[in-house]
Amino acid sequence: MKKNRVTLWVGLALPVGLALSGYVGASSENTARIINGTQSAEGDWPFMTAMVYKNSDVYNGQFCGATFLGGRYVLTASHCVADLVTSNTYQADAIIGIYDLSNDDEGQRVEIQNIYMHEDYKSSPPQNDVAILELTQEVTETNVELTTSTLTDSLSAGDSLTVMGWGNQSTTSGVFPHQLYQVDVPYVDRSTCQNLGGKYSYVGDDAICAGLEEGGKDSCQGDSGGPIVYNDNGTYKQVGIVSWGIGCAQPNAYGVYTNIAYFSDWIAAKTSGVSYRQRINSSSTEQNVQIDIPLANYGSEIFDVTNFELPTGVTIANNSCSSALNQGESCTVTVNIDRKTAGFTTTQTGTSLTLNILTDQSKASELQIEAFFSSGYTEDASSSDDSGSSDDSGSSDSSDSSDSSSTSTSTSGSSSSGSGGASLGLMMMAMFGLMFRRRQTKQDDSKAARWL
Repeated sequence: MKKNRVTLWVGLALPVGLALSGYVGASSENTARIINGTQSAEGDWPFMTAMVYKNSDVYNGQFCGATFLGGRYVLTASHCVADLVTSNTYQADAIIGIYDLSNDDEGQRVEIQNIYMHEDYKSSPPQNDVAILELTQEVTETNVELTTSTLTDSLSAGDSLTVMGWGNQSTTSGVFPHQLYQVDVPYVDRSTCQNLGGKYSYVGDDAICAGLEEGGKDSCQGDSGGPIVYNDNGTYKQVGIVSWGIGCAQPNAYGVYTNIAYFSDWIAAKTSGVSYRQRINSSSTEQNVQIDIPLANYGSEIFDVTNFELPTGVTIANNSCSSALNQGESCTVTVNIDRKTAGFTTTQTGTSLTLNILTDQSKASELQIEAFFSSGYTEDASSSDDSGSSDDSGSSDSSDSSDSSSTSTSTSGSSSSGSGGASLGLMMMAMFGLMFRRRQTKQDDSKAARWL
C-alpha cells in the first residue's frame, strides 16, 4: 500500500483556526523531497540512521533522519524529538546503517534510552536545533566523522555539500522512496542567507545555509535530522543537520542546517558517557511530589556528583550518588518538590522547574534536568514542608504520560509554562508559515501539526 502523506504548510493566508487544527494540506509547490537528486549507492553512507516509530514497519514508521556517532549515540535535530521528550515515553527506535526502508531486516534497530535536546532550543525561528539520542546498547557500525570549526570556517560560497534522506519525491503527491537519495547543493554565506529577510534574518552562528538562489535543489520533509556533508580531501564530514526552510527548493529560500561545529563542546558533553533523564514528567495532583533522577556512567572516566543547584521548593530526599561513579555503575537522586513553596498555584498546569546536578566529569560538568507537571495540585492541608508521597508517574520510565500530540513542551529553565504560551506559539507559526523538514507519517496525519 502506498503511503498517503500530508505535508504541513501553515501560511499567512490560511485561517488561524484551520492552521491550529493540524489538518492543513500542502499546495503543490510546498510538497517537496530531496529535490532533483539521485539515488545513493548502497553502502555509500553507512552511518545513515532512520528514526522510526515503535510497533511500525520501517517504511511507514520513518519520520526523521539521523547519523550514528559511535558507541551508543546518534545525532539528530531537536525538532525531530521534541514530541518524544514531551511524552517521556520515547516511542521510537533508531535504525543504524539502513539504506532501503522496505527491508525491515536491514541495519540495526535499537531502542532509545535517553534523549538530550539542546537546553536552549527554540522553535520559532528554529535555533539550537540539535539533539543526541542515547541508545540502550552500544552498536558496532561505521560512525560519521564530524566537522571541526576550522573546516566549517574555511567553507566558501559555492562549495559543494551533499544532503541525503528519504523525503518525498513528488511536488504534487506523496511519493516516498524506499531507498536513500542525495543531492548536491552549494554552501551559502550566512550574510547572504540573512539578507533574504523574514525568518532568514534570524539565522545565527548556530546554523549554516545551502541551496541555489533560483531554487530547484533542496532537502525537505522526511530529511529532517539527517546530515549534510562536505568532501574533505576524500573524507566526507558532517557539517550540518537538516533543520528548516521556507518551502522547499523555492527561489530565494535556502535550506537551513544546524551548524555542527558550533555545538562541538555540547555534543562532546552529551556523548561523554554520563547518562541521565533530561526531562521527567509527572501527572501528580499532590502538592508534594517525589521524583527519582537516575544517573549512570557509560564512559571510562570516573566522576563524582559534587553539588546541586536547586530552585526554591526543591529538597534532596535521598542521594545514592554520594560516592564516585565508576564505569558501568548507576545511582539515583530523589528530590521532593513542594509546588506551593516553589510558587505555583493549585490551578496551574504545564509548570516546570529546572534542577542542576554538578559533577567533576571533564566534559559533562552540569546536568540540567526539567521536572514537568502536567496537572495542578490539591494543597496539602497539613504542611507544605511535608515530604509528600512518592509519585510513580514522575519516574524516568513513566508509561502513562500523555501523548506527545496533546502536551505542550515547556521551555527548559523556565519556572512556569502554560497552555496560553503554546497556543500563542502555534498562532505565530500559522502567521509565519515556517516549514520544518520532518515528514508526516500516515499514523500522524490525524494529529496536530508538527509546528512546535
